[in-house]
Amino acid sequence: MKRKIALILSFGFIVFLLVSCSAKKEVVATVNGENITNAEYRKAFDQVKAQIESSPQYTKDIWNQDYEGKKFLDVVKENVLDSLIAQKLLLQEALKNNVTVTDKEIEEEYQREKEFNKDITKEEVKNYLLINKLFEEYTKDVKVTEEELKKYYEDNKDRFETVKASHILVSDEKIAQDIYNRLMKGEDFSTLAKEYSIDTATKDQGGDLGEFARGVMVPEFEQVAFSLKKGEISKPVKTDYGYHIIKSEGATLKSFDEVKGDIEAYLLNDKKNQVITEKYDALEKAAKIQKFPQNIKVSVR
Repeated sequence: MKRKIALILSFGFIVFLLVSCSAKKEVVATVNGENITNAEYRKAFDQVKAQIESSPQYTKDIWNQDYEGKKFLDVVKENVLDSLIAQKLLLQEALKNNVTVTDKEIEEEYQREKEFNKDITKEEVKNYLLINKLFEEYTKDVKVTEEELKKYYEDNKDRFETVKASHILVSDEKIAQDIYNRLMKGEDFSTLAKEYSIDTATKDQGGDLGEFARGVMVPEFEQVAFSLKKGEISKPVKTDYGYHIIKSEGATLKSFDEVKGDIEAYLLNDKKNQVITEKYDALEKAAKIQKFPQNIKVSVR
């Protein structure tokens, strides 16, 4: 009888070991003793994969391309794992700080999110709201002073400058030079734009590009457009689109009052991100985190 019981116990122990090993293989990370499973990982990875594949620049070979010394697929896998770890750590902290959300808040956010992501669950919405409320708690005392707003405006005036310009775009350098020479002899810019420009979006309006800020046009074009005086016409400027002849209608600097709200939103967001980053770094440093990347099972085929 004793031998039979011993055999049963041994068999049970072996089964326990096999189940434990199998369970461990399904764990891709632990955060303060809490598991992140392969099932959780695959769902998060598939969402990121879908976003990447929906990009107009997407090609199937992107996953094997080099990205900062690593294969792009490996970089994505690492980022997804780090994001799940961060989420787990922040949820733990939210619960530790007694952060709560109501069923009504969850339902309202769920209905909003469902319009953009039909696969989202109420549990995911709840987690998002908990982390968001934790961030709000972290940053509730963050403010931006009037002095900081004015200093940013004075230090970054070029960001608030706009220029109104027109252009004539052609594909051949010689044609561009000929048009420029004719303009220098007094021919009408608008007339020549309608006749020669290959920019179909602007040629019928005499090449009018309207008003634009820095960062909108390609660098080669922008540099010349903002350097011209009102009424001045540039020599041909080469970009990837062809050869541009640019005419400035004048640059304008927006006043502090016009952009104050935008500056405040930017600086406030920047300050809040700094606080959140510092808080998270402290949490991560104090946490016990284990990663098991060898257990990750995903496919990009």
